[in-house]
Amino acid sequence: MNRVIPIARAPAPAVATRVANVLTRWPLLGWLLRRGYLMTGLRVLSLLLFTVGVATAFVTEDARVGLATLLMWGVFWPLLTSVVTPTLGNAYCAICPHGFVGKWLSRRGLRRPFPKRLRGVWLGLVIIVLAYWVVAYAMPGALSASTRTTAWYFLIFSVIAFATFFVFKDMAWCKHACPLGRVLATHGKVGVLQILTEAEDCKSCRTFECAKACSYHLSPFRFESRNNMDACTLCTDCITECDSAHLVVLRPGAALTLPVTGQDRHEMWVFLVILGVAGVGIQFLHGLQHTPLKPYLPWVLAGEWVHARGALDAKVFDIGRFLALALGLGLTLLVGTWAYARAARAAGVSWRTAANGLALALAPLAIIGLIPHAVTTFATRNAHVLGNELGALFGVHLSFPALAERGDAWLGWLNVLPYAALVWTLWLVWIRVEVLAMQAGCGRMRLWLYGSAPALLYAFVLVIKLAALVLMPGAEHTH
Repeated sequence: MNRVIPIARAPAPAVATRVANVLTRWPLLGWLLRRGYLMTGLRVLSLLLFTVGVATAFVTEDARVGLATLLMWGVFWPLLTSVVTPTLGNAYCAICPHGFVGKWLSRRGLRRPFPKRLRGVWLGLVIIVLAYWVVAYAMPGALSASTRTTAWYFLIFSVIAFATFFVFKDMAWCKHACPLGRVLATHGKVGVLQILTEAEDCKSCRTFECAKACSYHLSPFRFESRNNMDACTLCTDCITECDSAHLVVLRPGAALTLPVTGQDRHEMWVFLVILGVAGVGIQFLHGLQHTPLKPYLPWVLAGEWVHARGALDAKVFDIGRFLALALGLGLTLLVGTWAYARAARAAGVSWRTAANGLALALAPLAIIGLIPHAVTTFATRNAHVLGNELGALFGVHLSFPALAERGDAWLGWLNVLPYAALVWTLWLVWIRVEVLAMQAGCGRMRLWLYGSAPALLYAFVLVIKLAALVLMPGAEHTH
């Protein structure tokens, strides 16, 4: 619930003295942010690229590779989402074409309240698992099989999103139903951008322009006191309406080291599910399966057994790959649920309190782990083809070379990121268990081991992969 209510709090130093990088105070950038020109320009560009990608797929001959596949599966997802989110924060949502059109539709629509039973994290989380991850695992290449297939996939999502914006108020699609909305909002806490307000000005404010300007019905003046921006998309509408609201640059993951209030009661599941499918599951599929261990992996053996009996064609639905997803997700949920229960018992708090507090530390793990594959694929396969296709759109023949080749040194360094994210996560757990340990009077190390269990599961899979690559002959690794 996000009712706009005045709050009283102790005076805090002005934003300009607390934070060095107040972007809204920069001469040119600040003016562009305050006027809304920068964000509007980026949104128009995003909408234009999205529209061109979808439209060209229907007006040109269906092809294996084209603007639709290159823009949707090369730029929008996963490049922008996996690179922008852990660096800048939830900035992708700020320029999302759906949200851009959605604000216009929401103001002119029916403005009905979104059903209470569907509010929160679950609807969008279920959609992204079923409509994307299951298909991506078990039917590899199905969504990106051709330009027209890609266009239909995103067009269907767009129609559903626009209908939701028109019928319901407060940007309900972004807050409750978008497959990426809640995932990027939670994992965006890793990034450096945040909305802060002038405490002294807010203390005497009676008009709450920042809250009135927010299409998502949030209260920006409460973000700092709660250390929680909730479903904020960094759209900066509050900044254009109130001079006491600022867009600032903080150290990476600053919010993850402090207590958070006002969390969604089920937020811990977002971190666990994404770690399960995009972390542990991905390492099962693209890690262990690219080692000499592949013939011995249980999900591979089970899949071969099912397909050998003709029950299902592996080209239609690969049972082995699906089981890798199910096992990765199931193990992560099982370990997380058990470990947080043990931590809650040791600390004398409820399971939800312990789980929500500790799961925040998982934010860097899965989202940063996606960067190497996203950047490598874009640099070696998509960037130059995209440039050539855009040239062809305007009747210009271009022949750009690839930005990089597999084996280039700088691409190799990207593979360090998942390990760096793991270390960061383990350190964040250590920071976050401090308060629980002090309250419970129990050992901090004990709580750290429980809180780190999901991350240690991920680490265990990485160790097995590395051991197989080093110790077993014939090792071949392509991701």
